[in-house]
Amino acid sequence: MATKTRIQNREVSIPFTSAGTGQKLIFFNGVGSTQVIWKQVIGALKGQYEVITFDFRCHGNASSSSDHSFNAFLSDANCLMEAVGADKPIVVAWSFGADLAVNYVASHPGVVAGLLIVDGAVPIAAPLVEDEKKMRRLLNSFSMKFSQALMLLTPYKYRLSGNAIADVAMDLDVRRQQLFDMYARIYCPITLVLATKTAGAEKTEHARRNNKLWRDGGERLAAAYPSIQIKWLDAGHRLPLTKPAELAKAIDDFARGMLPN
Repeated sequence: MATKTRIQNREVSIPFTSAGTGQKLIFFNGVGSTQVIWKQVIGALKGQYEVITFDFRCHGNASSSSDHSFNAFLSDANCLMEAVGADKPIVVAWSFGADLAVNYVASHPGVVAGLLIVDGAVPIAAPLVEDEKKMRRLLNSFSMKFSQALMLLTPYKYRLSGNAIADVAMDLDVRRQQLFDMYARIYCPITLVLATKTAGAEKTEHARRNNKLWRDGGERLAAAYPSIQIKWLDAGHRLPLTKPAELAKAIDDFARGMLPN
């Protein structure tokens, strides 16, 4: 039986859902997604877990906020972890949520048992956004605004403007270029499950460039930190939806690997 609760982060009300018993798993979502995105992954898990999912500000059933900075989203994660992050949980984090999780774990040593990253938090050598003006025009186009309005009718609803999404993307580009050394501050086990085509099928020079930056970043991270495990899936970025069985197995394997012998 799932339990739905809310916690308060100043003016922001954050909904979270908990279910099950066993090793605690806390799931961090990406921008434009809600806790619903983990449904298939959680359904495919074989181990015994207490599973906790939640919505960040301006997403799903969380309240809106005019502050959509990285630190504002990180404060939501901090608030959630303070409320439910006892007993050495494993954090499973996708996309933007992975970058938040790395920042959280690096600044809270000893709190989590392990960190499983899903196609995010890769240290890149150059910006993924090559043309900010073009990105902003696309995100503020009529078709994009119409798609976003339709999203409000689905469980994946989010309430970030095109410019807000662009701001997040630009901030992430800067942070990911500075991310490499942050991994040195994390002492718990880490596994990354990364997509080979995170920028999409390689039909354009832009996709080929960004996919190569992503692969190179993952390989550089693995070479510098041999204790970090990296698994590659031949797929696009939306792994929780397209590869739920594979992610569930990776989570099960990761959790079993931390059990005492």
